[in-house]
Amino acid sequence: MKTLFFLFFSFASIAQCATISTQPLPQITCEGDSIRLIAISSSGTFQWEKRRPTDAKFTSITNARTARYHFLSGGATHPTGSFYRLKITVGKCISYSDSVLVVVRKAPAISSVTVCEKTLISFPYSWTLNGQAVDSIIATPTLNGAKIKAFARFSTLPLGSCVLASNEVSLNVTSLPAAPSHAVKLVKACVGLPFSLNATGCSPSLTYWYNSAGVKLGEDSRLPLIGSDSAIFRASCVKSSCEGPLSTGVKTVIYSIPAPPLNTTSAYFCSDTPITLEASGGLNNIWYETESAKTSLSTATSLAMKAISNSSELDTLIIRFASIKINDCESARIPVAIRVKPRLKLRPLLPISLTGERTISPFETLALNGTLPYRILYNSTAKNPLGPFSSSGYLFRTVIDSLGCLAKDTTEVYYVRNGPIIHRLTAQMETNCLTSNYRIRVNGCPLKTSAIAGSKRYESSTADFALSGGQYTFLCNDGESDTLFLNLPILKLPTSLVRKSFTSSICEADSASMSLIVDPSVHFIGWELNGHLFSTEKLLTGLLPAGVYQSVIEENGCYYRSEKIVLERKANPPPPRLEKSGAYFIRAKSTGLLEWLIDQTKLTDTASFRKITEGREFYVRAKWLYKSLSCFSAYSNVFYVDRPATYEFAVYPNPSPGIFSIEIAYETEAAQIQLYDIKGKLIDSTTIKNSSRRMDWDISRFPAGTYVLRLISDGISQEKTIRKSL
Repeated sequence: MKTLFFLFFSFASIAQCATISTQPLPQITCEGDSIRLIAISSSGTFQWEKRRPTDAKFTSITNARTARYHFLSGGATHPTGSFYRLKITVGKCISYSDSVLVVVRKAPAISSVTVCEKTLISFPYSWTLNGQAVDSIIATPTLNGAKIKAFARFSTLPLGSCVLASNEVSLNVTSLPAAPSHAVKLVKACVGLPFSLNATGCSPSLTYWYNSAGVKLGEDSRLPLIGSDSAIFRASCVKSSCEGPLSTGVKTVIYSIPAPPLNTTSAYFCSDTPITLEASGGLNNIWYETESAKTSLSTATSLAMKAISNSSELDTLIIRFASIKINDCESARIPVAIRVKPRLKLRPLLPISLTGERTISPFETLALNGTLPYRILYNSTAKNPLGPFSSSGYLFRTVIDSLGCLAKDTTEVYYVRNGPIIHRLTAQMETNCLTSNYRIRVNGCPLKTSAIAGSKRYESSTADFALSGGQYTFLCNDGESDTLFLNLPILKLPTSLVRKSFTSSICEADSASMSLIVDPSVHFIGWELNGHLFSTEKLLTGLLPAGVYQSVIEENGCYYRSEKIVLERKANPPPPRLEKSGAYFIRAKSTGLLEWLIDQTKLTDTASFRKITEGREFYVRAKWLYKSLSCFSAYSNVFYVDRPATYEFAVYPNPSPGIFSIEIAYETEAAQIQLYDIKGKLIDSTTIKNSSRRMDWDISRFPAGTYVLRLISDGISQEKTIRKSL
């Protein structure tokens, strides 16, 4: 009986389990949306359970005890990726619905956006800039601080979609740094040797270097390189990860290193003789004291050294080093060695005594430390090297060896005259300025008469001489006359220096000066102009007349003229006249090229029209060009701008879906308006008349995007950026 009851009870329990006719459905929804889970069962008690991604198993949901369960998605309670099921209890029978997944779409989260100037800004979804819908835009400094927001559209399940907005963040636009500059734009270097390029203006930011192919080479204000080929290198500044434009660049010129010079110096030098070392290379030579010396001794063609006295019995060795430097590239240094010979010596002679006019016989001369063969030269205070002597004096000996080394000594000569003086000499002198010499007639000598000047002797049977300036001794060849001494001034053009303030033609209104610098002992006569005496002053200055000038001086009874100085003058143009032309221009009337002075600043533009917006005070002067000479007029009248013209216009609303209102804030007869796309292509144009100074322009036929609106009026161009929205 008990067994039968148990079987009946078990059958009854199984028969009482719930039957689920409708299962809950998985859902994909947006965060914050309401979730509705529905399960339909034949009977039982209900308890919803969930398992979040972080849970190990399902847990019961508080107060979720009906077949329908409603809740808001998202947050920590119902995060995305959670599974839900319904637990149905009928007696002791527990049933579970399908476990369904709920996926929650979250709003996009963005952080502050920092971009570089001129960067194209875009997102993979819709976004707004200061509340206006945009798809992409080029970053400009005016957009710094703008508010941006992102919008994402998600598909949901069951079939549907939602749009979620991100947080609002600021747009930070980092301005591009300016291009660096180069103090040296042409760098010369040598093949295989290190050198460096410099760029300034980036500190404390980074400096990037690029070659002509655009390959980055380094990141520093100084770029170290090894000389190879001539090239061009450019640099840019990088600030806050934003790279500015490239510099104008540095050009490198690479030169080869020249071959070392050749030693062309003599092997030997004499003692007590100045030394000159020479090597091939000419003006490109550099001389050093040692092979490793850091500073040079000379950069001349040759190295001049003081005389070295060698009183020993052996040669003295001297070594210096020479190199060649071409295009700042220096060769290796070669040694230049010489030897200084020992000092050449002579054995002295005893004093010599002579009675009457006698000559001296050559002596045996012995030299020490020299190199054979020797040459022996004699000289004396007498008429000839060995006499005859007519008074006490000296005999001079010079010994020269085969290397050119010499030694000198002096021996006294004592003279005793053997007869009384019979003839007395007198002279008459005439000056010949044309031939720069003198005619001397000597009286009192019955025989040939001699004129002696140093080692030169002139003889005349008529006692008539034509001599240049100098000290002369006249004597009669009979040996019984006295001597006559004359000091004849040298006749030649005195040394003078003409200084002038001009080298070619000058303008009519320019001052000029000329002066003559001459020794005070020379008599200055004056200046001639076109062959006539013009002034007796040495210094001429002021508005000197044009013509040919020469100075005239006198010395020793002879008159001399300086070189001809030609003073040529060119005319100055008349001053120009300023007057207003129209509402916004100033016109200069002139016959020459114009040079403007606006607000005390010179301009190089020679146009005859200027805009009144360029300044407040306007001057102008004219110039005429004569090859390399510019002659200027006086300045014109002053044109003063009391109230500068204002060039402004407004465009609104901006952005606009298609119709823009344009207003001009100044009067103009007609203004042209041009529309350009973002690539700079002109796509439309129109004209606004002065009658209204306002117009509406419909550009709805063009696609949404960024455009440039340009206004051209009175030669002035202004631009504004507009945005056509969807």
